[in-house]
Amino acid sequence: MDIFSDFILIVSTMPGSAITILLVNVFLALISIWATNRFTDMEKMKEDMEEVKIWREKMNVARKTNDPVLLDEVMADQGRIMKINGAMMGARMKPMCVYYIPFLIVFYAMGAMFGNSIVAVLPFNIQYALPFLDGMLGTATYGGFGFTFYGFYLLAGLGLGNLIRKPFGQSMTT
Repeated sequence: MDIFSDFILIVSTMPGSAITILLVNVFLALISIWATNRFTDMEKMKEDMEEVKIWREKMNVARKTNDPVLLDEVMADQGRIMKINGAMMGARMKPMCVYYIPFLIVFYAMGAMFGNSIVAVLPFNIQYALPFLDGMLGTATYGGFGFTFYGFYLLAGLGLGNLIRKPFGQSMTT
């Protein structure tokens, strides 16, 4: 039992807490990537996204120019584009169902372990430039700005998630 309590102490105090949160974020991002690859036809999704993008551009041109022929053409395709959008949303929901179960379990367990304690510290005082962060994501500490679990998890999840998905072709920003 002593080894277990030592392990919990290491992962729940800095710098182990920050490393643990980063590793958990990577692990959950990999589950999300696996689920997306397993339950989504990515080639079809990319084709559909490109088709919707082209249609939207055409719609914007039609609205700006008020070209009745182009407007009729775009409006005729609107129903088909809405079906494509609905199919894409459904395809995105399948992997989310697989991903959110482990996410909720891990997030609840880590929230219980860390609570509102400081898990990582920025070596500078960002709260002077962005005062709304103080209290929302963390608090000022002697060494800089201290992130609470929730703030650091949010920062790491948003930052790492997209970086990890990019090589797998699942980046939110192309």
